[in-house]
Amino acid sequence: MPAEGAVQPAAAAVGFDDAVTGFLDYLGSYRGYSIHTVKAYARDLREFRRLLARRYGSVRQPNQVKREIVMQFALGLAGQAPLTVRRKLTAIASFYRFLQDTGRATLNPARGLPLPKVAQCFPTCLTEEQARALLKAAHTPWHRALLALLLFAGLRRSEAAAITSEDLDLDHGQLLVRGKGAKQRVVPLTPLVVEAIREYLPCRPETQSNHLFVSRVGGRPIAGRVINRMLKRVLEDAGMDEQGITPHRLRHTFATHLIRNGVDVRTVQELLGHADLQTTARYLHSDTRTKQAAVGKLAAAFAASAPPKGEIPSRLSPAGQAMFVNGLPALVWGLDATAE
Repeated sequence: MPAEGAVQPAAAAVGFDDAVTGFLDYLGSYRGYSIHTVKAYARDLREFRRLLARRYGSVRQPNQVKREIVMQFALGLAGQAPLTVRRKLTAIASFYRFLQDTGRATLNPARGLPLPKVAQCFPTCLTEEQARALLKAAHTPWHRALLALLLFAGLRRSEAAAITSEDLDLDHGQLLVRGKGAKQRVVPLTPLVVEAIREYLPCRPETQSNHLFVSRVGGRPIAGRVINRMLKRVLEDAGMDEQGITPHRLRHTFATHLIRNGVDVRTVQELLGHADLQTTARYLHSDTRTKQAAVGKLAAAFAASAPPKGEIPSRLSPAGQAMFVNGLPALVWGLDATAE
């Protein structure tokens, strides 16, 4: 970072709108961001542009925007959800990093801007009984195939809609998933999922599209909102429509039940396609049952090696013997006779 008061090299002049267009192209074509992320950044930068127009009477070049203007924009977002505010400020900061990297801005006025705190919330999941009830309520082959993929392959809604025939290897029970940021991963398919897809294929509308799930009219690939409507209908048939269940909650269910069954967090990260292990680690924090089972195993291991109840181990130091009371042997079992 340049020192305070240092002379900055001149930045190439560029209009705000042209700079935004270049930035969005960079996100989509070079960084591989999803169309939804690019659209969200575009909305955020349009909102920032409106502030510039009100403040200056016209939209200036990006290099002429001062930090206090970005802070004014941030303060104007008061009352919006903290995650929304963070995303909008992140969009501006990313925009200016791009301009710095391409020589069209010397400073980033959004760099290091204070962000609102976000309350930590952990994923919730369906119980095994709820998952079975949901599958039972799926009365059409495509409903069963789609639900099985969301529940037992942990797909995002957009990933399920993007599956093509080339991505499927039913003979070997594998699926190539095209995830966020143009990243790919291979997910194993359970026999239940393979069977559901095989039952759906003869019912699939005839179309030139190679997508697995297509609309009945026109044979076009389904959109995310179609998956939402499908799930809403199945939830109503299952009597579960008041429980706030979404496609993403089915993904949470997949991850949480893997953790509960002893799958290590790194493997779960790969199956979900998370770039950051911390994102996957949320499932460890949310799964009370797994934590209780882990503590129970530890207690059982200590109980198996501990002396009979009431018997004070002779190898404990006097301090350890004084601490050794009924019900707490595991807490002091590591104190040997040399401990002070």
